[in-house]
Amino acid sequence: MRRSIAILCLVLCLIAFWLMWIALQPKTTTKVTAVVTAPKTSIPPSSSPKQQKTQAAHKPLKITSKGKVRLRRGESAVLGYWEIAPGMNGMAIVTPERTPEGHVKIAAKLVQMSDAAVSEANAQDLFPDIFNFENYSAISPVRLRELQTSLQSTRGADMLTTPTVLTLPGQQASISIGNAGETRLSLGLLASPVVEDGGYDLSLELQRQE
Repeated sequence: MRRSIAILCLVLCLIAFWLMWIALQPKTTTKVTAVVTAPKTSIPPSSSPKQQKTQAAHKPLKITSKGKVRLRRGESAVLGYWEIAPGMNGMAIVTPERTPEGHVKIAAKLVQMSDAAVSEANAQDLFPDIFNFENYSAISPVRLRELQTSLQSTRGADMLTTPTVLTLPGQQASISIGNAGETRLSLGLLASPVVEDGGYDLSLELQRQE
Protein backbone atom coordinates (compact mmCIF):
# COMPACT_ATOMS: atom_id res chain seq x y z
CA MET A 1 0.00 0.00 0.00
CA ARG A 2 2.77 2.41 0.91
CA ARG A 3 4.56 1.42 -2.19
CA SER A 4 1.54 2.34 -4.34
CA ILE A 5 1.19 5.66 -2.59
CA ALA A 6 4.85 6.39 -3.14
CA ILE A 7 4.61 5.56 -6.84
CA LEU A 8 1.53 7.79 -7.17
CA CYS A 9 3.29 10.64 -5.47
CA LEU A 10 6.26 10.18 -7.75
CA VAL A 11 4.03 10.25 -10.81
CA LEU A 12 2.29 13.37 -9.57
CA CYS A 13 5.64 15.01 -8.94
CA LEU A 14 6.78 14.16 -12.44
CA ILE A 15 3.58 15.56 -13.89
CA ALA A 16 3.91 18.72 -11.84
CA PHE A 17 7.56 19.06 -12.82
CA TRP A 18 6.66 18.60 -16.50
CA LEU A 19 3.92 21.23 -16.32
CA MET A 20 6.30 23.67 -14.62
CA TRP A 21 8.93 23.01 -17.31
CA ILE A 22 6.43 23.70 -20.09
CA ALA A 23 5.31 26.87 -18.34
CA LEU A 24 8.86 28.11 -18.09
CA GLN A 25 9.67 27.53 -21.78
CA PRO A 26 9.78 30.84 -23.86
CA LYS A 27 6.89 31.26 -26.23
CA THR A 28 7.84 30.99 -29.88
CA THR A 29 5.95 33.37 -32.14
CA THR A 30 5.65 32.71 -35.77
CA LYS A 31 6.11 35.86 -37.79
CA VAL A 32 3.89 36.10 -40.79
CA THR A 33 5.40 38.48 -43.32
CA ALA A 34 2.85 39.87 -45.64
CA VAL A 35 4.39 40.49 -48.99
CA VAL A 36 2.48 43.21 -50.67
CA THR A 37 3.01 43.24 -54.34
CA ALA A 38 2.41 46.68 -55.78
CA PRO A 39 0.19 46.56 -58.79
CA LYS A 40 2.11 47.07 -61.95
CA THR A 41 1.45 50.43 -63.47
CA SER A 42 1.60 50.25 -67.19
CA ILE A 43 3.00 53.53 -68.44
CA PRO A 44 1.88 54.05 -71.96
CA PRO A 45 4.68 54.98 -74.27
CA SER A 46 4.96 58.66 -74.74
CA SER A 47 2.96 59.72 -77.70
CA SER A 48 5.04 60.50 -80.67
CA PRO A 49 5.47 64.25 -81.17
CA LYS A 50 2.91 65.76 -83.40
CA GLN A 51 4.05 66.39 -86.85
CA GLN A 52 4.90 69.99 -87.30
CA LYS A 53 2.23 71.88 -89.02
CA THR A 54 3.15 72.84 -92.46
CA GLN A 55 4.21 76.41 -92.45
CA ALA A 56 1.26 78.60 -93.07
CA ALA A 57 1.26 80.11 -96.46
CA HIS A 58 2.96 83.45 -96.38
CA LYS A 59 0.36 86.15 -96.40
CA PRO A 60 1.33 88.79 -98.87
CA LEU A 61 1.73 92.27 -97.48
CA LYS A 62 -0.45 94.76 -99.32
CA ILE A 63 0.27 98.44 -99.17
CA THR A 64 -2.32 100.73 -100.73
CA SER A 65 -1.86 104.39 -101.62
CA LYS A 66 -4.73 106.52 -102.87
CA GLY A 67 -4.73 110.04 -104.19
CA LYS A 68 -6.22 112.44 -106.72
CA VAL A 69 -4.44 114.91 -108.96
CA ARG A 70 -6.02 117.78 -110.83
CA LEU A 71 -4.50 117.89 -114.31
CA ARG A 72 -4.77 120.60 -116.92
CA ARG A 73 -4.69 119.69 -120.57
CA GLY A 74 -1.36 118.03 -121.42
CA GLU A 75 -0.17 117.63 -117.82
CA SER A 76 0.90 114.35 -116.24
CA ALA A 77 0.44 113.02 -112.76
CA VAL A 78 3.43 111.77 -110.77
CA LEU A 79 3.15 109.45 -107.80
CA GLY A 80 6.43 109.17 -105.93
CA TYR A 81 6.96 106.83 -103.00
CA TRP A 82 9.95 105.81 -100.93
CA GLU A 83 11.51 102.45 -100.22
CA ILE A 84 10.10 99.80 -102.53
CA ALA A 85 13.32 98.02 -101.58
CA PRO A 86 16.26 99.03 -99.38
CA GLY A 87 17.74 102.11 -101.03
CA MET A 88 15.28 101.98 -103.96
CA ASN A 89 12.29 104.23 -104.60
CA GLY A 90 9.33 104.05 -106.92
CA MET A 91 7.65 106.50 -109.23
CA ALA A 92 4.55 106.24 -111.40
CA ILE A 93 4.09 108.77 -114.21
CA VAL A 94 0.58 108.79 -115.67
CA THR A 95 -0.48 110.81 -118.71
CA PRO A 96 -4.15 110.78 -119.83
CA GLU A 97 -4.99 111.83 -123.36
CA ARG A 98 -8.33 112.13 -125.12
CA THR A 99 -8.72 110.25 -128.40
CA PRO A 100 -10.80 111.42 -131.37
CA GLU A 101 -13.29 108.68 -130.59
CA GLY A 102 -13.93 110.12 -127.13
CA HIS A 103 -11.94 107.51 -125.21
CA VAL A 104 -9.17 108.21 -122.71
CA LYS A 105 -5.77 106.78 -123.50
CA ILE A 106 -3.69 106.52 -120.35
CA ALA A 107 0.06 105.99 -120.64
CA ALA A 108 1.80 104.88 -117.43
CA LYS A 109 5.53 104.76 -116.81
CA LEU A 110 6.66 102.93 -113.69
CA VAL A 111 10.20 103.81 -112.66
CA GLN A 112 12.54 102.38 -110.04
CA MET A 113 15.21 104.78 -108.77
CA SER A 114 18.03 104.58 -106.27
CA ASP A 115 18.52 107.33 -103.71
CA ALA A 116 21.48 108.61 -105.72
CA ALA A 117 19.43 108.60 -108.95
CA VAL A 118 16.69 110.69 -107.32
CA SER A 119 19.27 113.31 -106.43
CA GLU A 120 21.06 113.16 -109.78
CA ALA A 121 17.82 113.57 -111.73
CA ASN A 122 16.74 116.48 -109.52
CA ALA A 123 13.52 114.65 -108.74
CA GLN A 124 13.44 115.24 -104.99
CA ASP A 125 10.33 117.42 -105.29
CA LEU A 126 8.42 114.52 -106.85
CA PHE A 127 8.93 112.31 -103.80
CA PRO A 128 7.28 112.62 -100.37
CA ASP A 129 8.68 114.48 -97.42
CA ILE A 130 10.41 112.51 -94.71
CA PHE A 131 7.21 112.11 -92.67
CA ASN A 132 4.98 111.07 -95.61
CA PHE A 133 4.70 107.85 -97.56
CA GLU A 134 3.81 109.14 -101.02
CA ASN A 135 3.52 112.33 -102.98
CA TYR A 136 0.99 113.16 -105.71
CA SER A 137 1.80 116.04 -108.00
CA ALA A 138 1.17 117.37 -111.51
CA ILE A 139 3.99 118.22 -113.91
CA SER A 140 3.95 120.03 -117.21
CA PRO A 141 4.89 118.43 -120.55
CA VAL A 142 8.17 120.38 -120.54
CA ARG A 143 9.14 119.11 -117.09
CA LEU A 144 8.15 115.59 -118.09
CA ARG A 145 10.44 115.64 -121.14
CA GLU A 146 13.30 116.94 -119.03
CA LEU A 147 12.72 114.26 -116.42
CA GLN A 148 12.57 111.46 -118.98
CA THR A 149 15.77 112.67 -120.66
CA SER A 150 17.50 112.82 -117.29
CA LEU A 151 16.31 109.34 -116.30
CA GLN A 152 17.65 107.82 -119.51
CA SER A 153 21.17 108.95 -118.66
CA THR A 154 21.02 108.43 -114.90
CA ARG A 155 22.59 105.36 -113.41
CA GLY A 156 20.30 103.58 -110.97
CA ALA A 157 17.07 104.59 -112.72
CA ASP A 158 15.20 101.71 -114.39
CA MET A 159 11.93 101.82 -116.29
CA LEU A 160 9.88 98.85 -115.12
CA THR A 161 7.21 99.05 -117.78
CA THR A 162 5.39 101.52 -120.03
CA PRO A 163 1.91 100.10 -120.57
CA THR A 164 -0.94 102.03 -122.15
CA VAL A 165 -4.61 101.40 -121.46
CA LEU A 166 -7.69 102.65 -123.28
CA THR A 167 -10.79 103.37 -121.26
CA LEU A 168 -13.88 105.53 -121.18
CA PRO A 169 -14.03 108.81 -119.28
CA GLY A 170 -14.93 108.16 -115.64
CA GLN A 171 -14.39 104.41 -115.99
CA GLN A 172 -11.90 102.52 -113.81
CA ALA A 173 -8.85 101.03 -115.49
CA SER A 174 -5.95 99.12 -113.97
CA ILE A 175 -2.37 98.18 -114.77
CA SER A 176 -0.56 95.35 -113.00
CA ILE A 177 3.06 94.24 -113.28
CA GLY A 178 5.33 91.82 -111.44
CA ASN A 179 6.14 88.13 -111.29
CA ALA A 180 5.60 85.45 -108.69
CA GLY A 181 7.92 85.92 -105.74
CA GLU A 182 8.53 89.56 -106.57
CA THR A 183 6.92 92.81 -105.54
CA ARG A 184 3.74 93.22 -107.54
CA LEU A 185 2.42 96.65 -108.45
CA SER A 186 -1.16 97.37 -109.39
CA LEU A 187 -2.16 100.85 -110.49
CA GLY A 188 -5.85 101.74 -110.56
CA LEU A 189 -6.71 104.77 -112.68
CA LEU A 190 -9.87 106.76 -113.15
CA ALA A 191 -9.84 109.88 -115.35
CA SER A 192 -12.84 112.14 -114.94
CA PRO A 193 -12.82 114.89 -117.58
CA VAL A 194 -13.06 118.53 -116.56
CA VAL A 195 -15.12 120.37 -119.15
CA GLU A 196 -13.81 123.86 -118.36
CA ASP A 197 -10.22 123.38 -119.53
CA GLY A 198 -10.17 119.92 -121.09
CA GLY A 199 -8.17 118.47 -118.23
CA TYR A 200 -8.85 115.58 -115.85
CA ASP A 201 -9.37 114.79 -112.24
CA LEU A 202 -7.16 111.71 -112.13
CA SER A 203 -7.67 109.27 -109.27
CA LEU A 204 -4.80 106.87 -108.61
CA GLU A 205 -4.72 103.82 -106.39
CA LEU A 206 -1.40 102.08 -106.10
CA GLN A 207 -1.20 98.65 -104.48
CA ARG A 208 2.12 97.09 -103.65
CA GLN A 209 2.03 93.38 -102.82
CA GLU A 210 5.22 92.03 -101.22
